Amino acid sequence: MRGLQLADLELATRALLLLPASDRAPALDRMLEAARRGAAHHAITGTAHPAYGTGTLMSALSRVSIAPRPPVLTRDYLHCLAFVAITIADATDHTFDIGDGTLSGLQRTP
Repeated sequence: MRGLQLADLELATRALLLLPASDRAPALDRMLEAARRGAAHHAITGTAHPAYGTGTLMSALSRVSIAPRPPVLTRDYLHCLAFVAITIADATDHTFDIGDGTLSGLQRTP
């Protein structure tokens, strides 16, 4: 996945908000895999992948439904945001450990 920005985290969070808590982890995995595939394609060809974009998370999310930006940050929004950030941190840094905490109804497993 190419460079991560705060907007990537926000859009991923808003995409997950549309899903039941039990569907969020697999959906985020699919989003991250799409970004990885887009990045690999972009690295080889210099162009965007037709389905996965240029390799940014935001580009990979361009074909996903996104909830509107909430007027205030709810507990569920903050849990989703934390889940997105922690999942990405785990995927890129294996020394990052959140323990066994529950986020948005999801139990993180090592």
